[in-house]
Amino acid sequence: MTRPVSNQKSRYNRYRHNVNNGQPVTPVINGYFPEAHKTYKEMAISRVNKTLCAILVMFIMVSAVSYYFVTSSEITLNKYRKQVLALNYENVELQNKLDYLKSYYNVDKAMQKQHLLQKAKNVIEVKDSPATAPVDRTAMAAKQQKQFQWSLGF
Repeated sequence: MTRPVSNQKSRYNRYRHNVNNGQPVTPVINGYFPEAHKTYKEMAISRVNKTLCAILVMFIMVSAVSYYFVTSSEITLNKYRKQVLALNYENVELQNKLDYLKSYYNVDKAMQKQHLLQKAKNVIEVKDSPATAPVDRTAMAAKQQKQFQWSLGF
């Protein structure tokens, strides 16, 4: 803590106006020089200030160390996030492939259940004989064409 300027000036003037044997004593160095001893109040205040400065420095060091750990853990988390995103994209691709293979497998199983793709056990050969009657193609064409039924509305 600093002293008021007026108090300093009066002490300065006291040193300047000391007279020794009628001649003024001029100091070698001009300026304000406080007294050598401190009061108990000043010592207590300086001790409290030093303690508070030490605590402040300790808090600054603790915050710097904790900031280092926070940034390093954030870097680690970002690295893990990138790995998780890469695994998710790979998982999506693999899931699409699996769905495609499952659908192909399901179609293959359905075809095997219907027995559509099995080989014939017995082959029947029919010989063309003159006794068979020719097929009337106009009668078949008339049966295949149905009357178109009109519908009104929705």
